[in-house]
Amino acid sequence: MKPKLILFNEPSVHFTSVIKLLMFDFSGTLAYLSKPIDFNSFFNSLKKFGIEVITDEEIETFTSLFTNLLGRTKDWLDFSEKIYKEFVQKPEEDDILALANFLNENIVFTLYDDVKEIIDLPFQKAILSANASFIIEGLGLGKFFKIFSPRETRFLKPDPRAFLTTLKKLKVKPEETIIVGNELERDLIPAKNLGLEAILIDRENKIKNPPVKKITSLKELESLLI
Repeated sequence: MKPKLILFNEPSVHFTSVIKLLMFDFSGTLAYLSKPIDFNSFFNSLKKFGIEVITDEEIETFTSLFTNLLGRTKDWLDFSEKIYKEFVQKPEEDDILALANFLNENIVFTLYDDVKEIIDLPFQKAILSANASFIIEGLGLGKFFKIFSPRETRFLKPDPRAFLTTLKKLKVKPEETIIVGNELERDLIPAKNLGLEAILIDRENKIKNPPVKKITSLKELESLLI
């Protein structure tokens, strides 16, 4: 018999689905930044690499570019080359390498301790993230999860095509999938609208009465799977 999930969104309503795939967000769900980024310091550091980001407009442009490029690059060197092409006309190779090393040293993720609780769950597992695959694979998650970044899907969440492309590649239907994430607007509401079962992970228990099932630890996920 295939595993089933029973979710209770309201006392009198419950949904039962045959589940084939567990899909997870990455940042805030499976891992966190080891050193929270101080953006003032970060933008000041960019100056020594010849990248001037000063005005609010420049900061907004850089932040948007950073987000859109990161998931589409193969490593920090590739990312640095693409960033330099946007901000510096003729970058030096040494500067590109120095920026890549700086990013590698300062943007570091650590897995939450409870990730080990989901590794052996008897379902196909995937990660759908705006982060780069090389960051996720660097934590060893490629052994247990199929990883989908914008490099694989060509789309960023909350675009429905990011979810649908992932499901198509894994040959599963929305109603056969559970998604676990920490952001309602980016992860869960768009997925729920497509027919996926959605579970919010709210580690600090800050969100009251969310429109989906909520857990505060990945340890709780197994008890929902029957």
